[in-house]
Amino acid sequence: MSDLFTEPSAVDADWKFALVLKAKLPAGVALNAAAHAALGLAAKAAVDHPELAGKMSFLNFPDADGNAHGPVSGLSLVVLEGRAAGLRRFRGEALAAGLLVNDFTSAMTGDTFAEQLVRMAGTPEEEIEYYAVAAFGRRDELDPLTKKFSLWK
Repeated sequence: MSDLFTEPSAVDADWKFALVLKAKLPAGVALNAAAHAALGLAAKAAVDHPELAGKMSFLNFPDADGNAHGPVSGLSLVVLEGRAAGLRRFRGEALAAGLLVNDFTSAMTGDTFAEQLVRMAGTPEEEIEYYAVAAFGRRDELDPLTKKFSLWK
C-alpha cells in the first residue's frame, strides 16, 4: 500500500476534521471556500506537519470491480456554519490550542491569484472576512471549540 494510504485497522477515531463556513454564503461561494480551505489544510499537514498528515487516515475505497475510489479520509469531517465573529474566534482558539488550521477569506475570491495576494496583503487581520476555517486535531480538543456552531445547511 502507498505511503499515502492508511490501513483501515490503523484509523484512529480520536482525530477529526472540522470545517466552519460563514453562514448565508451562496452555495457556490461556500463550496469554493470549503474546498480551498480543506485542500490547503491537507497540503499544510503534508509539508509542515507530516506527523499529523499520517493521522488524517486516508483510505482507498475499492469497488467490486477493483476500481480505486480514494484517497478519502476515514475520519469524521463535520461541516458547520457560523457568523463572521464566530469564525474569527474559532480560528484564534484553534491556533492557540496548537491545532492545524487553514482558512479562506473574501479577499481570496475574484480576479487573479496575483490580485488576490495584493488584496490580502493590504487587509489588516481585524478586517479580514473569513469565509471558511478548517481545522484538524484530536476530537477532545476540537469539539469544545465547535459546539456553538450549527450544521451547515
